[in-house]
Amino acid sequence: MPDLLFEIGTEETPANAVLPALAQMESMMKEGLERLRLSHGGINTYATPRRLAILVHDLPIGQPDREVEYKGPPAERAFTEDGDATPAAFGFAKARGVDVNQLDVRSDNTGTFVWATVREEGHPAEEVLPGLLAEIITGLNFPITMRWGDLDFRFVRPIRWLVALFGDQVLPVEIANIKSGRHTRGHRALGPQDVELQAPGDYLSALEKAHVIVDHRLRKQLIVDQATELAAQVDGTPVLHEQIVEENNFLVEWPLCVTCSFDQRYLEVPDEVLAMVMEKHQAYFPIAAESGSLMSKFIVVANSGTAATEMVRVGNEKVIEARLSDAEFYIREDTKISPEQALEHLHRVTFLEDLGTLYDKIVRLQVLVKWLAERVGADDDEMGVAQRAALLSKSDQVTQMVGDTKLAGLQGTIGAHYALVAGESQAVADAIAEQYLPIAADGALPSTMPGALMAVADKLDNLAAAYYIGAEPTGTRDPMGLRRQAQGMIAICLDRKLHFSLDDVVSLDMGLLPDLPDHDDDDINRAGRRVKQFVAGRVEHHLQSLGINYDVIRAVLAGHWHDVVEATERAVALARIRHEDSEFAATVDTATRPANIVRSSGLAAEAKVNPALFADPLEEQLWEAYQAAASRMSTALSGKRDYDEAWEALKSLSKPIDDYFVTVMVNAEDETVRTNRLTVMRALDRLYMNLADFTEIVQ
Repeated sequence: MPDLLFEIGTEETPANAVLPALAQMESMMKEGLERLRLSHGGINTYATPRRLAILVHDLPIGQPDREVEYKGPPAERAFTEDGDATPAAFGFAKARGVDVNQLDVRSDNTGTFVWATVREEGHPAEEVLPGLLAEIITGLNFPITMRWGDLDFRFVRPIRWLVALFGDQVLPVEIANIKSGRHTRGHRALGPQDVELQAPGDYLSALEKAHVIVDHRLRKQLIVDQATELAAQVDGTPVLHEQIVEENNFLVEWPLCVTCSFDQRYLEVPDEVLAMVMEKHQAYFPIAAESGSLMSKFIVVANSGTAATEMVRVGNEKVIEARLSDAEFYIREDTKISPEQALEHLHRVTFLEDLGTLYDKIVRLQVLVKWLAERVGADDDEMGVAQRAALLSKSDQVTQMVGDTKLAGLQGTIGAHYALVAGESQAVADAIAEQYLPIAADGALPSTMPGALMAVADKLDNLAAAYYIGAEPTGTRDPMGLRRQAQGMIAICLDRKLHFSLDDVVSLDMGLLPDLPDHDDDDINRAGRRVKQFVAGRVEHHLQSLGINYDVIRAVLAGHWHDVVEATERAVALARIRHEDSEFAATVDTATRPANIVRSSGLAAEAKVNPALFADPLEEQLWEAYQAAASRMSTALSGKRDYDEAWEALKSLSKPIDDYFVTVMVNAEDETVRTNRLTVMRALDRLYMNLADFTEIVQ
């Protein structure tokens, strides 16, 4: 059975766009082949900066024949009572290419109809595949696309050639005035520009002869192996972060790793700065000594042959010299004043429009970290460190190092270094360094309590400020990265079990923000509620990742909650109880009865239960059961938070409630009695809501 090779040759594609494109190609190929009814063997994808390719094994030479059933007119219109075909039957049969005697009569849930079974012959694969290949090209999505020439066609980079081989046969595909063929291209500098392929199976070997390692998995391993071997030759270990390795992988077609070095005096520059310059700017691999400190050597991945080794080394050493010289200069100039002396400059740096300066922000941060520390069990030393770190946390924003846009990612890290230089304690420096953690969804979390307090306070302030001025994220835009910050705050709270009221801290922060002329108390309260809703969405996302059913998540988040950690623990516990307790469904049914009655009743907020108005002994029994359950639940949810005990307290209400509804009519004719009974229902509903809104549970 023949194989199919499809290659899209382009100008150099941005490294971060290649793997997503390959995934799309594979998905579209699988879906397309299924739609075309073409079975297949394995599918392999390949890529370099200049090509995206897919190889499908063992395709049939054509589609299989199939029988297709078509529904026709109602039987009563197609045939007379005597069974003779009517014009409607003849017309339907003709339209489907069958004899009227071949029509069937069948019944379904919509009635009795005439059906035609038509045998359709399959088309040769060579006829249907070109359309699929063209669809794949036009269906690829990229973050940024471009036009070239006078074409009304967009792609990530200009397409220069196409290969479409089915067995030894060229499939005709034309896109952007480029016609497919059997000719690919070798390495831009080392290989022939024209490589003829006789069959798909020649692809990998033919390109390797042309100095192109087209299998990106193999090419990546070659890079790792070469870098590891070179680093070992200088008694070091390469720092191989996945993102940098992958970036290099899609910058080259024929990888050559070269060891380079820089002047040892630059080892006085903090390792974090060295790593930033080498990795983020130049995509180099730093080399670490056995101690973990960086060496004055690094590895470059070139798209060259070994003959270019010396040229690659000299060129890149000149580049790193210039970069490190700039960093050294910045440090020398920045440390002429201390972080505390830099505070004066923060008065002139805007935080957000209408929300004052960075100095105003650090004043808020000092208040927030103190408030948090008092509630999460931090000791006095940790509180003091966090407040000192908050004061100095933004001083690096006025340094030349962070002012260089290419080094702005060092914020916090370089601030910690400058704090140590100025004589601050290691604890304060650590908290300054950790204020932006985690950087990514699965990134490292603060390792110290002051660092955790700083990180939570900073993220909370950013959230409150954004919603205060209406700069909240939309479905497509999140310029301040608020989703990431909210997720990071949640991760820190869960990691350290930081229990505090989200409502209270947001309200506190909103009160510290500058007054706006068009904002009244209602606007501020509304913004605070929106912050909580936004954080709830991130909590929901986290709980989904734990495999908790959506209705349990919604039930907990629709109930009474103020504490991110407690809400998470409660959802986990309720999901477990649902699985373990055979009476869960019955208890939920009982819990929803008071809610369904009282929530639409329009009961006044100030209404209070008056036991003197109870006219039925069952009312007294239910009220006593409620009071006992409320006391039991209050004890269960304070301190260690025993959710099983809280659940048992709610279960104890099931029989009194069920008995109550047998004889007691809540909507009594007497308005006073009716109001009192509705007030009891509200008390019950609120008690259940302390665990969850059980009306959200799907039974």
